[in-house]
Amino acid sequence: MAILESQTKTGLSWVRESLDMFKQSPRKWLMLALVYIGLFLMVPSLPGFQIFAVVVILAWPIFIAVAMRLFRNTEVKKIEDLSTTMRLLQPKMAALLQLGLVCILYGFLVSILLGSDAQVFFELSQAQNKAAMTEQEAAEMVSKLFPILIKIMLALVPLMVATWFSPMLIAFNGYSLFKAIKSSVAGSLQYMVAMTVSWVIFFIGFVTIVLFISIVVGLFSAILPLPIALSLRSFLMFGFMMFAIALMLAFQYVTYRDVFRAAKIAY
Repeated sequence: MAILESQTKTGLSWVRESLDMFKQSPRKWLMLALVYIGLFLMVPSLPGFQIFAVVVILAWPIFIAVAMRLFRNTEVKKIEDLSTTMRLLQPKMAALLQLGLVCILYGFLVSILLGSDAQVFFELSQAQNKAAMTEQEAAEMVSKLFPILIKIMLALVPLMVATWFSPMLIAFNGYSLFKAIKSSVAGSLQYMVAMTVSWVIFFIGFVTIVLFISIVVGLFSAILPLPIALSLRSFLMFGFMMFAIALMLAFQYVTYRDVFRAAKIAY
């Protein structure tokens, strides 16, 4: 019981510290989130650029290592340019790329196991975007999408657990690929309650923001032309996406810093 209470307090503290970290330099973190969206969400989805998805996933651990270095430097008020950061990461590049390869292989395995579900999810999502639906049709769409989304998310949990801490452990603590993945899994399991508490709070907060945006856009759509209302919705949702990604990156840094506080820093 005492452990549960302690981890609950830790989870609440991580949410506060993530928000505090974001507040330190919101413009910087929003720009970092914009780069993340551009590299990992937009570029792979562009027609003819799907081949870059492989390169982007390979580079994902490097991006995370650089981002976490930025958070750490901000916290300790250290000034360091990008070229210096990349030079310090250079000896760890091979292991970070290997971690990216692990992500690709796991994603390939999931696509084989859930290929039909992913195809249905994509087709339903495309249908939702192309046509205006009644409330009943929207409800039916959600009822079909939700189980598939849950199944995909559950399939990706092992990958998230294995890679949540491993880029930083490789880059900052000098761990090997295997040791970093093993330690990431161990750290995630040890603080599973605290991380679950944080994720639940973030989820409730994000859903609340999305609902608020929907209400605001609904009110404005009554007095504005539909194209303007839709543009407003897109603008607000994109801004929310930037904020959510920036906050999740801050959360990733805060959890790494606390869970592996005793681990020796290589540089």
